[in-house]
Amino acid sequence: MGNCMKSTDPLTASLPKSISIDTTAIKESGVPIIFVIGRPGAGKRTLYMKVAEKYGFDDIISSDVIRTEVSKRTGKAFALARLLSEGQLVPSAILVELIAAKMLQHVQDKEGFILSGFPWEKCEAKLFDKEVRRPNLVLMLNVRNSVMSDRLMAKSVKATERLSINFEYIKKQIEDFHKRNKLIVKYYRNLVVVIDAEPDTMTVFEKASESIDNILVELSGFEANRPATSNAARSRVTSK
Repeated sequence: MGNCMKSTDPLTASLPKSISIDTTAIKESGVPIIFVIGRPGAGKRTLYMKVAEKYGFDDIISSDVIRTEVSKRTGKAFALARLLSEGQLVPSAILVELIAAKMLQHVQDKEGFILSGFPWEKCEAKLFDKEVRRPNLVLMLNVRNSVMSDRLMAKSVKATERLSINFEYIKKQIEDFHKRNKLIVKYYRNLVVVIDAEPDTMTVFEKASESIDNILVELSGFEANRPATSNAARSRVTSK
């Protein structure tokens, strides 16, 4: 994830402090941008995959774009790999640029974008708004702490066939989430839709779809300034 703090670490200092790509195409595209945030174990990956399939959105996971960059044989990739191996976070400017670059690859052939696991902190949200564009909707998947804890435990056992994390680690994750998420929700308060993520997957998906449909209907009022690709997604909603 990203790191909003300034660092005196030589490795971090060698990385760019601002994005260096032109994001005009994204700003002018008019296609919807949706963030999916929520507690660990809330089902963000499942939801964004179903949403992307239904609406023809490009699905972007912040951790995936980081891994893709690290796999390249470049100086920046080497520096990022070192940071991650040392338990440090990816600088926010780098993360936002990687996400923007991924969006630019599909801005002409996708109906919109759905981002999962981003923003990690408030400063990333502010940087994205400034350098790319403010999102149209922020879906926050909400589950109780006890449910989150159970899901994280189950996920760990399923992945490793043994109990690889303890309750103290999970408790720390939950505390960190609340601290960060509170600031993000406050920053995007007019765009946030809270969804109860405890019911079955289809129920959560239907609730999310209702909010997305509302956004697409709102955007359809500005079709004169939208590319034909985005109109297709809105027509599916308005024709219901």
